[in-house]
Amino acid sequence: MSEKIVLPTDFSEYARMTARLVSEVPGVSEVVLLHVIEGKRVTSPAWAGSPDTAAARASAEQSLQEEGEEIGRGGVTVRSEIVTCERGGTAAAILSVAHRETADLIMIGARGKGLVEGLLLGSVSSEVLRHATTSVLLVRHPPAWSSATHVRSTGERGRNRLFSRVLYPVDFSKPCDEGFAFIRSIQGIEEIILLHVITQADTRQELQGAIRESYQELQALWDSFDNGRTRVTILLRFGRPADMIVDIAEKQGATLIFMPRFGASDFIKTLPIGSTAKAVAQQTRIPLFLFYPEIILDVVARELERDEFPGAEEVWRQDWQQKADPGRDRVFGVLVEGVLVTVARCRRTHGFLEVDSVFTIEEFRKRGYAREVLEQLVSSCGQEPLYLYSTLPMVAFARQLGFDEIVEGDLPPAVRDRLNLAREMGDGPVVPMMRPAGG
Repeated sequence: MSEKIVLPTDFSEYARMTARLVSEVPGVSEVVLLHVIEGKRVTSPAWAGSPDTAAARASAEQSLQEEGEEIGRGGVTVRSEIVTCERGGTAAAILSVAHRETADLIMIGARGKGLVEGLLLGSVSSEVLRHATTSVLLVRHPPAWSSATHVRSTGERGRNRLFSRVLYPVDFSKPCDEGFAFIRSIQGIEEIILLHVITQADTRQELQGAIRESYQELQALWDSFDNGRTRVTILLRFGRPADMIVDIAEKQGATLIFMPRFGASDFIKTLPIGSTAKAVAQQTRIPLFLFYPEIILDVVARELERDEFPGAEEVWRQDWQQKADPGRDRVFGVLVEGVLVTVARCRRTHGFLEVDSVFTIEEFRKRGYAREVLEQLVSSCGQEPLYLYSTLPMVAFARQLGFDEIVEGDLPPAVRDRLNLAREMGDGPVVPMMRPAGG
């Protein structure tokens, strides 16, 4: 549940309309009402102590008190905070407060129209959405659902509008499962619309098969949601997911789009936000709840079988298009959710073992996968001496694996030739290193 909410406000009517929806967020008990004052460099004493800044703070304090009292009537605890930042730093300030407060949700109005028609996010809401590490609720005003739609979906005025008719796009991924568990725990949803968009089918037969399989999975979700109080609707469409989601949400009179921040095609990557979620946020006029999943990835480091060598070569295509020779190579990899993302090769050359071609796909870097694959390689091949040539930034890392620098003349001739080739290919300064057998 979203117990603690960070609610930025600029005291505009848009912000006040967003604040009025706080009480409709399930489980909310505490609100950090935040106002950000932008100005010159915050390190400037002249700016920090200027009469203009003091006046802005005094005015903000009064407005925060009034807005906080209104929110507090909904039965939640409200704390107010004012943050000063450099011009253009509002989004970063919001994210910093949310991180410090370990907030469950950032709730923000999105009134911008963007520079391109159809891109409806403003600069602050766009940056918050892009870099948030918690769930985000975007509320654009006025909401696309009208009073007539509200009456049709709830049967009466004055009830919880936000979560009355929820559209949940599903792609049957881990983030989808986690998001579904979250939405299933919410009380008071009158209707949930489960939408799956089929994105690819080359033949009519493939499309029919995809429809049958998708319907079965949707039916299973339907059955698990059957609580006797919430009406469940199943929809299947074919096309671009974001376009279908936005279109169906409006046609079905959805009061909220609820979806994970990451989808099946991008949740394992190092991405700030999934492509579909980003596109929906840019286009929809309906409130959007982007759920931030806490996914535990299935990560395996192991030696690859020979029939998996072509997969390693596909990874190496992004590097130097190396090849794997089944006759003399042992190739190790890291697989994330079954996807090969890091590879390393141990090559036998004229009786010597050489470690080379360690490479991680860009979207998966800075997660320690190179270390995992090399530890696996050393564990499996370290009964013999291992040679490698390391770039300067990697020397300390190689030492941790038992390698030590050696003079170039101590390299076996075949390894020395490959070292010279690496230099010619522009790898930069390299250091020859060796790990003794069992070392």
